[in-house]
Amino acid sequence: MILLAIVLTANVMMAQKKDRTDAFMYNKNGQYEKAMVSIEKCVNHEQFYGMKPNDQSQAWLYRAVIYQNVLQSGDEALKAKAPDALEIVYESLMKCMENKDFLEENKQDIYNRVGSVMTSYYNQGSAAFDNQDYATAATSLKKAYDIANSLGSPDANEMLKYAAYACTRGKDYATAVEYYTELQNNGYDGEDLYYSLASAYISLDNKDKAAEIIAAGLAKYPSSDMLIRENVNLKLSEGHQTEAVSDLEKLLETRPDDYTVMFALGTIYGDENNDAIYDADKAVGYYMNAIEVKPDYFDAIYNLGALYITMSNKLKAQANEITGFSKAEIEQYDALIAQAEELLRTGLPYVKQAYETQPSPEVKSVLRTMYVQLKMNDEAKALDEQ
Repeated sequence: MILLAIVLTANVMMAQKKDRTDAFMYNKNGQYEKAMVSIEKCVNHEQFYGMKPNDQSQAWLYRAVIYQNVLQSGDEALKAKAPDALEIVYESLMKCMENKDFLEENKQDIYNRVGSVMTSYYNQGSAAFDNQDYATAATSLKKAYDIANSLGSPDANEMLKYAAYACTRGKDYATAVEYYTELQNNGYDGEDLYYSLASAYISLDNKDKAAEIIAAGLAKYPSSDMLIRENVNLKLSEGHQTEAVSDLEKLLETRPDDYTVMFALGTIYGDENNDAIYDADKAVGYYMNAIEVKPDYFDAIYNLGALYITMSNKLKAQANEITGFSKAEIEQYDALIAQAEELLRTGLPYVKQAYETQPSPEVKSVLRTMYVQLKMNDEAKALDEQ
């Protein structure tokens, strides 16, 4: 019985070697479909791991070579029969690399093939990103990173950063945090890393962690525009407008011509729903400064016109609270209405300019309402005819 078992085992080993040899010959002759069948029979046989380590590694290398040739064949029908060919190549090469002696003997060939797989994953990820398939992009770019990292490539961290960015674009914020954190652990640095990690935490509604990351980033990059802005947005979202204003005004001191900062300050001071910080005069000033720097700045132009409408409406509301009919009360009412109308006239050119800059039904409706309220009927009619 022992002799029989030995004979059977020997026969199995010979059959596996024959499958491996057949795969090699089929591949050599360009018969890739038959080569795939033979090599799969070899590596998936239940006795495969009874082979000598170097024989196993040789089989894995043949498998990688065969599937790489399938990928490079240009035969779409053949590639359709091996949709996971790139994965198979990667898996097979990793198996080869587990055998240190075999790797040492075949280092150049294996590393060249691993590098080719890395490039394929990177190109696959880039193409998927361009097609807005961010999940596929992230997966492929992460695999490219894993390979690059195992090879000690200086480009590894860049690949991981792109994978994290793909996760962010695909709204997979938890994985983005994982990848950005791994970048930090790798020693990768930069204000953009702190910004991206903080933004991902904000998207996960973990504002405490986001604040911690931003603070750490600002400690290293105190003049970082992106970190300062993200810090301001975070404070605004938590209702800390006064702190946000302080940060923006400090930023404006270092960037005196930054119209976006001026606009941001205008929107904060012009928020009528926030009594603690509302200051129409300051809001007007910041909007005017922004427009002076960028005369065609639609957002600032429209917001300035809208602010005058808000100021006008506030005076009308005050006037409507007067219910008496004494001479003093009537005079007070008339004065408030006159001031409200004057504010509306002041705001009119800005709303008109905003409409001319970016015509839209919404702005057109606001402009028409102003014409009607100011009894500018000809202008309202002309606007209706546009």
